[in-house]
Order: sequence, then C-alpha cells, then structure tokens
Amino acid sequence: MLFLCYLQEFQQRSRGISGVVGVIDGSHIPIKQPAYNEVDYYNRKGFHSVVLQAVCNDRQIFTDIFIGSRGRVHDARIYRNSPLCENVTERKLIPPGQHLIGDSAYKLHENLLTPFRDNGHLTEEQIRYNTRFSSIRSIIERSFALLKGKFRRLKYIDIADMDLLNHIIAAACVLHNFILMHEPHVQEFDIEDMNNADFADNENNNINNNVKNLGNHKRSRIMEMLVQKFRAHAK
Repeated sequence: MLFLCYLQEFQQRSRGISGVVGVIDGSHIPIKQPAYNEVDYYNRKGFHSVVLQAVCNDRQIFTDIFIGSRGRVHDARIYRNSPLCENVTERKLIPPGQHLIGDSAYKLHENLLTPFRDNGHLTEEQIRYNTRFSSIRSIIERSFALLKGKFRRLKYIDIADMDLLNHIIAAACVLHNFILMHEPHVQEFDIEDMNNADFADNENNNINNNVKNLGNHKRSRIMEMLVQKFRAHAK
C-alpha cells in the first residue's frame, strides 16, 4: 500500500495525533487565459489556473497527485472527482486506524480527518486538537512552496495545450520527489510562496452520513487521548 510506509514519519510531528499517513491539499498553478471556456479556469483569487491536488508525506514528497481541474472548481469537488477519493473512502489504500488529514474544505470521514470548525464556541480540548492538527497539516503548504520555488515555470505556464501543460506539472512533481529522495536537505523556496500558500474553500458534498459519523468518532477519540496526555503531563 502506497501510504503505509510513511506512517512512522509523522510520529515525531504528530504530537499525539497518530495514524497520519499523508496530508492533502490543492494548489493553483497560474496559466495563460484559455481560448475556450475561460470562465471556468478563472479562480477566486483573480487569475486563470489549473489545480494540482496533492498528498505529501513528512519529507515533503508527493505520494499522490491529481492534475488539471479548472481553477474555479472547489477543492472538495476536485477530491470527490479524483481516483484517490474512492480508494480512500472504500479503504482500498488506508485501513480504519490510519488516515489522511486535510483542512476544513474537505468533508470529514473515517480515513480523512479535518479540524473542528471554528464557530466561536470551540472547547479548550477542540482548540488544542486544532492547534496540533495544524502543525502537521502545514507540511503540504511547505511542499507546494518548495515545488514552485524550485520550478519557477509553475509560477505561470504560458501554454495553450492543456495536455502538455498537465504533463509539465506532473514532470515538476516527479523531479521534486527525485531531488528530495536524493538530496533530502534541499529546502529552497520563496518566503512569498510560503506566505501565499493556498487555502481551500468549503463545499458541501454527498459523503454518506455513516462514514462521516465514523470520522467524528475517530476525531473525538483522538481529542480525548490528547486531553488525557495533557492532564497526565500537568500532574
């Protein structure tokens, strides 16, 4: 299984949130205005783009990529349309005790955990969970920043051929992985890229309620474990 070999790599970063095998998010790749259907490629940030959906491990290596969705499409829909969604929700890749983590754009379920939504009434335990959750999830933003910092072509791809454009993005991701696997200490990226890391929008989807309940149960159980560890440490 693709993700299982990375399970141990998140343990040091996890701060009590165990079972993490990857972090998922989407990043906009700026492109030339398409000659057709230009509206769908115009994103909420005010430029034309395609979206790179990626999962990374704790070494910032991409373990799954899905490329080419139009910039106007929300991250939740992109995930739902990707092969990864079916493989994760049907436990083809990740068993019940392990999970990906993503931001609040994604729907919570058993194998994809999300933070508690901040409605202004979060408990202390939920805030603590979200803080630790965020410290793990930030790795994907750094992965995107490193990718775009090293392969400047991804800052703006002036190509009309969408198939070629997607192949360029895929090639950059492969080279990104190759470099990190052979030169693991390479950490060059623009501070501007880091500050402009992509954040996803919220979107409803039709994930089955039973699956969502499993995710709620798992998230609550992890939160309670964090509370117990915090109280034990306080003593």
